[in-house]
Order: sequence, then structure tokens, then C-alpha cells
Amino acid sequence: MKSLLSSSYMLMFDNYYSFQPRLKSLCKTIDLSNIRSTRYMCSKSTLKMVFEKIKNIKNSLCFLGSGDFHHFTLLLLENISQKISLIVLDKHIDYSSFFEGFVSCGSWLKDACELENVAEVFVFSEEKKEIENQKLKIISPSEYRKISPRFDIYISIDKDILSSSSLKTTWDQGSCSVNTLFEILSYFASKYTIIGSDVCGEPPVNFFSPEHKKSEDINLRLLNFFTSSSQLLAG
Repeated sequence: MKSLLSSSYMLMFDNYYSFQPRLKSLCKTIDLSNIRSTRYMCSKSTLKMVFEKIKNIKNSLCFLGSGDFHHFTLLLLENISQKISLIVLDKHIDYSSFFEGFVSCGSWLKDACELENVAEVFVFSEEKKEIENQKLKIISPSEYRKISPRFDIYISIDKDILSSSSLKTTWDQGSCSVNTLFEILSYFASKYTIIGSDVCGEPPVNFFSPEHKKSEDINLRLLNFFTSSSQLLAG
């Protein structure tokens, strides 16, 4: 990998990560649970409140919780000063119109495409959707070698791109295996500088579910892959 991310964070919009104590012990945590109305959608004023809490995050891997909070990727992108190529791995193409003054987990990509620092967007998804935006390209996960980003890259991962046999999330899912996910990541890490990443797509909050450990294991692999914490996880 050309460069490691310097730190890792958990953005705690709820208490989900209490189910992943190993991961939690290796990340800095930012408690956002006292900010209301953040799940699925939020107002632009709420975005500003969250931004004040996370504005010092740079060159980091961030865990966001379930896919219900994917719209907060938008803030992490806004906090980057340089031109970037955005790579999104997601079962869904979160590009749609939404209520004025609000952003949702299904619309945030439309807002991301309007950011001046986001030069191009590549969405790896099996979903078929016609989008009229020259910045955005939709690619099948199996065709990841066909793109050539022009700038340093930011990678946003929603684990609902994985098959349900790999992990059961809170949304309908794709058919990627965990090994395919890391094959894609390894390809881009070997060729490009990664300047930030985030991960969402946690399982439903069911006590004693085996999905929590499965998801934590994947997250620990992602932490190991992206950050200098790999030294802590060796062996």
C-alpha cells in the first residue's frame, strides 16, 4: 500500500459498536448520540452540528455504524482540501433528489458530486440506475480494473455490497464476497494514494447474533488494511 491512514475513528451516532469491543478498543471514539435526528436523513443545520464535532478528522478511517448513517460521508469529503477521486462500494447508488435543506442516506452522492474538491466519482454496484451526471460512473464490482482515477482517492464502503452469506446487514444486499472486497481494495491501494476512507453497513441490533462478530472481523481486517494499527493486529 502506498501510504497508511494515520488514525481511525468510530462516529457513535448510536451505541451499536458496544457489540464490537475489540474494534472499539483500537479506535478513537466521537460520541454523537446526543445530536438528534441523524438516522436515515438529517437537515443541513444538523450536518453543521456534526461537522463541528468531527472537523479535525484528517487522513483517517472512520466507522459510521449502519448504512442508515452513510450520508455523513459527505462531511468527511467536505473536510478534504485537495482534489480527489471518490470510490464508493455499495449495493445501492445513493444518488437521488431529496427535500431541500436535507440530505439522506439515499441522496448523499448527489450532494457529493456538487463538491468542488470531488473531481470524479466511481460507484461499484450491481444496481442499474440511469444518472445524468458526468462526474459519476457506475461500474460492476467485477470490472474494477477498467477505471483509472486521476487524483488521490477516498474510499467509502457500505458492507451491504457483500452477499448475505458473508454478512447480514440492515438493507438488501449485493453478491460480493469478503475476499473480492479486499481484492478490489488491494488493487487501488497498490496503484494510488488513499487519503481517507469510511465504512458503514453494520448488522441489525439483535442481541447474541453471530453477525456482530462476523462484522467486527471484517472491520478489523479493514482497520488492518488501511491504518498503522496493523502493527497491533499482527498475528
